[in-house]
Amino acid sequence: MRFSSVKPVWEYLEGIPKFQSKGASSAEFTLSRFRNFCEATGNPHQQFKSIHVGGTNGKGSTCNILASVLQQYNYRVGVYTSPHITRYNERFCVDGQLLPDEKLVAFFNKYVEQIEEYNLTYFEISTAIAFWWFADSEVDIACIEVGLGGRLDATNIINPLASVITSIGLDHTDILGDTVADIAREKAGIIKEGRPVILGDLPSKGEKIVRQVAESKQCSVLLARECNPQWKAPGQYQLTVDGNQWDIASDLTSPIQAKNLAIAWQVCRAISDEYPISIPGFVRGVEQVNAGAGRFEKLTDRQRWYFDGGHNLEAVQALKESIASVGERSEAVLVLSLMRDKINSEVMKEFSEFKNIYYYGLALERAATFDDITQWLPKANPFPVSDDQRKKLLQNDLDSELVIFSGSFYFYETVRDWVSTFALNQ
Repeated sequence: MRFSSVKPVWEYLEGIPKFQSKGASSAEFTLSRFRNFCEATGNPHQQFKSIHVGGTNGKGSTCNILASVLQQYNYRVGVYTSPHITRYNERFCVDGQLLPDEKLVAFFNKYVEQIEEYNLTYFEISTAIAFWWFADSEVDIACIEVGLGGRLDATNIINPLASVITSIGLDHTDILGDTVADIAREKAGIIKEGRPVILGDLPSKGEKIVRQVAESKQCSVLLARECNPQWKAPGQYQLTVDGNQWDIASDLTSPIQAKNLAIAWQVCRAISDEYPISIPGFVRGVEQVNAGAGRFEKLTDRQRWYFDGGHNLEAVQALKESIASVGERSEAVLVLSLMRDKINSEVMKEFSEFKNIYYYGLALERAATFDDITQWLPKANPFPVSDDQRKKLLQNDLDSELVIFSGSFYFYETVRDWVSTFALNQ
């Protein structure tokens, strides 16, 4: 099979079951096939150094912060994150540049036979692309985000300089287990012998388990809270390092980013023997960081409309802190779109506190329907189906309101289309 352009590559990828639409049935949680594939293709993941970032929330932001800091020191840095927001190539970055289409075509033309021989999943293919492109680009170091869990995630064949667990919450309980302890054990599966471990704000039971795994593997442990991370105002943070307080300015706006900054600094400390980074250099790097799409992103200059992909308890609680930084939470309008497997009593209770709620069901097999939602949020209204009704709601009823679009990153592209079409009164 040969691919003459990127279009048939998209079509090939679209034909593979994805977690986005199918959920757990689209994944195979074993590392043996993927290890064998990588061995057959030259073990590209062994050709660059890496940092492995796992956790329930904050993984992507932490990777982007680290990349920005490392690039300030002229290191060539790869970043692999998932899922993408609008375009598949977003998953793969080298020095801030997305994977070019021609590279994607080259990968498939080179390895499609092996992909089919080893029957790789969608996520395994994505991980293989990242490893191949980072090796081909001769990156100095790569920030690799765990896709799901840790122990059996495809990314877990790397041997990183440091392992990071940003947070632990009850997410993907159908796969990882339904207790903090179960999930902590899965996430601690990324810890490697003798390599430092950096922990974010973990529940005490989860932290205890992760520390036990680290100790059994003779790993040092660094804690984000040792930096006393503080959010001062949107874009203004403070860390305490060696007894000195450092003010940090950034395009990052959410209060939760204070913890991610502290995690990133502790990673820098952990890898300082090979990649020496000073705190002033760290501050300069954070000043340049790209906040990333969909993370409490202000959607227009004029309206108070924000998008945040928060969809589990910890993320929704962080979202509500972000809302409080720009307005009154009691006045915020929620436009929600959610995957069915994300529905649970704790998350729905958090969402129920919004004054007005609209629900939009995405055309995905995993997506919750309006009927699914009203069992938990009886005051929810269906978001209009017709363009004329949407235009009236957005331009008239919600134009001056504080509006939060949330529930799933898969909702982002739809919201962006609405904003570009209906946001501004003509």
